[in-house]
Amino acid sequence: MHNMLSSEVFPDPRLPVAGERLEVVADVAPHSHAFFEIAVVMAGRGTHVSAAGEVALAPDSVVVLRPGEWHGYVDCEDLVVRNAYLGPDVFGLLSGALVPGSLGAPAHPAVQHAMRLLESDLAEPWTLDQLAARVNLAPGYLIRLFGKSVGLSPMAYLNRIRAERAAGLLIETELPISTIGTTVGWHDPSHATRRFRSAFGLSPSQYRSAFRP
Repeated sequence: MHNMLSSEVFPDPRLPVAGERLEVVADVAPHSHAFFEIAVVMAGRGTHVSAAGEVALAPDSVVVLRPGEWHGYVDCEDLVVRNAYLGPDVFGLLSGALVPGSLGAPAHPAVQHAMRLLESDLAEPWTLDQLAARVNLAPGYLIRLFGKSVGLSPMAYLNRIRAERAAGLLIETELPISTIGTTVGWHDPSHATRRFRSAFGLSPSQYRSAFRP
């Protein structure tokens, strides 16, 4: 199962909103997202599969998925879907967009670089000083740039993507929860459970029980 990260969908983290029209001509394997998805069926028929079960789709059907939730499509017949993708922090960012000058400057390239570094090596015991050194910025300046571009501090962003990846592994693998925590950089099981619950409102074991297919 593929876990789609926000950076794969939103080229500009200042406004994480995107959309596309899909013609689904074959089954779509279960996959998870690091963002909200709203799917509206424009034509055709099919079956939507998710943790909630199977739902028959017809024109004007609407599917709403939260970050970390998996889904897929089967038995598709000329299915055409219009997708809207919204970043987890889009509502806060859109509110900020109403403040004059809040989105006036382009995102600093170092922010994009830092996001890629974090996403590519979640198991690394990142610190703010280490990340700032890798992108050649002072820690305080990196925090300010992240706040303007992403709406989060670098370490808060790291915790979010760790939680997103952990959610995908809970769904798609049989790995023990302790192993999943280590894989995403949470080496202490108690710490991992607290971080995961803070992100999704459920413990890792509760999440796996609720959403694993």
